[in-house]
Amino acid sequence: MELLVKINKKLEQRRAILNTIIQNVGIQNKILKSAQILAECLKLGGKIITAGNGGSASQSEHFSSEMMGRLKNSRTPFPSLSLSSNASLLTCIGNDFGFERIFSRQIEGIGTTKDVFIAFTTSCKSRNIIEALNVCKNSNIKSIVFTGQCVHDIDLLAEEIIMIPSNDVQIIQECHDIISHIVCELVEEIVDLKTVNEWEQIKNEFKNGYKFLILDRDGVVNITKPNGYISSFSEFVFTDGFKSNIKLLSECFDRIFITTNQAGIGKGIMTENELLTLHECMLSEIKKLGGSIDKVYYSKGIDDTDKTRKPNTGMAENIKRDFPDIDFSKTIVVGDSFADRLFANRINAKFILVQ
Repeated sequence: MELLVKINKKLEQRRAILNTIIQNVGIQNKILKSAQILAECLKLGGKIITAGNGGSASQSEHFSSEMMGRLKNSRTPFPSLSLSSNASLLTCIGNDFGFERIFSRQIEGIGTTKDVFIAFTTSCKSRNIIEALNVCKNSNIKSIVFTGQCVHDIDLLAEEIIMIPSNDVQIIQECHDIISHIVCELVEEIVDLKTVNEWEQIKNEFKNGYKFLILDRDGVVNITKPNGYISSFSEFVFTDGFKSNIKLLSECFDRIFITTNQAGIGKGIMTENELLTLHECMLSEIKKLGGSIDKVYYSKGIDDTDKTRKPNTGMAENIKRDFPDIDFSKTIVVGDSFADRLFANRINAKFILVQ
């Protein structure tokens, strides 16, 4: 009986931590952002590099295995490797350069700016992990850290930190396994979900009773600018799919809107007037193509605390305010990211992914 009580207590401890994560939107946003970073890495031809010590080493191998194999979707392999796997190399570097260099030296040898490094560490105290993060920072290689509650300035070294709210090593690692699977699944959806003739699907959905269309801008309406913001129309290039289909879509759907996150304004990289001028030129060219956009909505927010920034629903609320006739259950959201998918789910709209 005492052992059964102990089992129940252990399970309750794990449920409590998972409930905390479920209720913590901040952690969930970090999971989403991590998946987006990895998806972008793969789209640009980069690879995913992982590392960890002890049990975390096996987790790094597990993650890379899911990337190279598959989690759920039948897909092409995602290039990934664990720095914890080669015993000969690890002992060579450890013997000649010190154990603290076993990961960082490998990154110096194979890492590129297109890659992403994922560190699994329950404590943030492993010197070899800190050294690896420092090398990534100095080499402009993005990094993500899976960890537990810890006191270390890793937030200065990593793009995203998924921190489990616990000091129990077992629980931290178990949560890392759960979240790793979620991240892998999201990456598969973002990168490898291929919608056949997605623009044709959009047009066909009109026949199924959908009347309204919300288009993401970058990646759907125009070609995304790598590693930057489009601040003038001279940099703006329509995607072939949009250019070829906007006339017919405008004839089919009652209303079409564009929603776009433009954190460049909030960061001071571009001005709001520059964006408005760009959108005036864009709408003018769309009109020449025979298309019609009812209104363009944009968010200046630099992070997800801004309610207008997707995947938050502020822009959808503004659409409903300006156009009360819109029915989101009869609306299609077209986007190129998981943030767009989550935005659609939150307003009860249908989502179509454009690659």
